[in-house]
Amino acid sequence: MPPELDHGSGVDRCLGGQALPKGARVGLLGGSFDPPHEGHLHLSREALKRFDLDLVVWLISPGNPLKPNPPAPLTDRMAAARALVDHPRILISDFESRSGTRYTAQTLASLQQRYRDVRFVWLMGADNLAQFHLWENWRGILETVPVGVLARPGLRIAARSSPTARIFRGARIPAGASRLLGRADAPAWCFVNIPMMDVSSSAIRAMGRWATGRKS
Repeated sequence: MPPELDHGSGVDRCLGGQALPKGARVGLLGGSFDPPHEGHLHLSREALKRFDLDLVVWLISPGNPLKPNPPAPLTDRMAAARALVDHPRILISDFESRSGTRYTAQTLASLQQRYRDVRFVWLMGADNLAQFHLWENWRGILETVPVGVLARPGLRIAARSSPTARIFRGARIPAGASRLLGRADAPAWCFVNIPMMDVSSSAIRAMGRWATGRKS
């Protein structure tokens, strides 16, 4: 059984190769990371600071149910992420593949069952908030963990006027109090503006700078 899923010993405290301390505030950045890039790293560093987190874990998914084309092999994306990340508080994990979860709501339920004394925060860009109401059990996600939203260029207005933002407007924490998010009880979410890097996985793929063993 993979170490992260071993209930029978102390190693099940590990996620992304590091033990999660009791009471730790852990940001979760999920996605295909196809490929991972400096923008992901920048967003993670900002999340650590803005939301007063102890760790950020990249949850590299086997595949995105909302995308029609499969990503590069998970092993390639994991290797690229490990080669990119040089921050001791940013961890890389294939938890979704190991646990067999497909949707974010399922992944969060599995993580919370496994790490009952860890305070998780779901992290995403403003583009994801704009279409968050299309996610499987999106209300359940917001009612399970706090959500930190980091603004990306071009989609700030769409995100702030999205169905999710309107329906859960009473649960919003002001940007000026963003460091409280990791200690807040769900539902709670916070939208912060940060200087973003003009880079995306799709642009990198389009330029042919992501050569992998991708299956057609």
